[in-house]
Formats: sequence, structure tokens, C-alpha cells
Amino acid sequence: MAPKVINVPKTDPRAYNPNRPAGTLLKSQALHMHEALTKHAQELKALLDIDMASLKTEADISAFVHKATALLHTRAGKPAK
Repeated sequence: MAPKVINVPKTDPRAYNPNRPAGTLLKSQALHMHEALTKHAQELKALLDIDMASLKTEADISAFVHKATALLHTRAGKPAK
């Protein structure tokens, strides 16, 4: 069964006013985005702080690659159709 298509009308171009003060919802969304980026930055810093010379065994390398890949996949965009 094909999914039902719902047509969404275009937003009026006048709906966005770059000079209008941001409302509570936008400020809240920006705060949540900042918190998410901070978390990712901390995870990335922890990975970048690993001394590559300290990775001696296949298990060490495997753990590093697993963590790095998981972090990179959270940033990957969906492929274009």
C-alpha cells in the first residue's frame, strides 16, 4: 500500500523577518542545539586527545574506530535520492 501523500502549502515569504526579535521557542531551540553541539564537541575532543601511539592491539584500534565511527555517523547526512 502506497503511503498517503499530504501536500503542505509553501510558507509565505513574508513570514520570516530577520529583524524581528526571536521568540521563546526559537531561543529554546537554539539552546538545545548548543547543548547538543557541546556534547559532541566533548566526545570529539576525547577522541582527538587519544595518543595514536598508545593504540597497540587490535582491540585498542577496534575500540577507537568503533567510537570514532559512531561519532561520525551522527553527523552524516542522508544520501541524496
